[in-house]
Amino acid sequence: MTGEAETASSRAQGRQYRERLTMSPWWALVVVLFALSVGVAVLAWLPSPAGMGITALILALVTWAVMAAGSIRVSADAEGLRVGRSAIEWQYLDRVRGCDAATMAAVLHSPHQIGSFLVTRPWISTGVVVRLADPADPHPAWIVSTRHPGQLAEVIRRHISDQTDSADSSVTRPATTSQEER
Repeated sequence: MTGEAETASSRAQGRQYRERLTMSPWWALVVVLFALSVGVAVLAWLPSPAGMGITALILALVTWAVMAAGSIRVSADAEGLRVGRSAIEWQYLDRVRGCDAATMAAVLHSPHQIGSFLVTRPWISTGVVVRLADPADPHPAWIVSTRHPGQLAEVIRRHISDQTDSADSSVTRPATTSQEER
């Protein structure tokens, strides 16, 4: 199969997920208005070309920060789960839970989640909790914001299920002799 055919086939079976955690327009507006208020304060304090330069710099930094905050990608495909620059293969995942806003808030405030790998955004209230199966990993779970927790959780569940099915079928049993069968 070609790479394109595999991708189309995987999507058709619900085995791929991609999302960019972009900032909502309301959050962007709040951030820009805050930056403008800081700019006005700087201009009131330094009403010169230096003040205008500092204000322009503040606005440029805020624009960059807003764009960087929205550059986090969440994806799940045949290779594994990727969140931003971090990736983990399916064999190291144990289970997943999609969380609505109330559950996600409870999870994030729970002392049991200390040490978990967090990629959350305040403008996205839902997410998934992925428990890891690797005892050597310093993080017991990944907690990730997503706008479609049910969809992402289902894709992850399917891949985890595939891993456990293939692990079960790869277990070799010793051959029995005719005397052992009796």
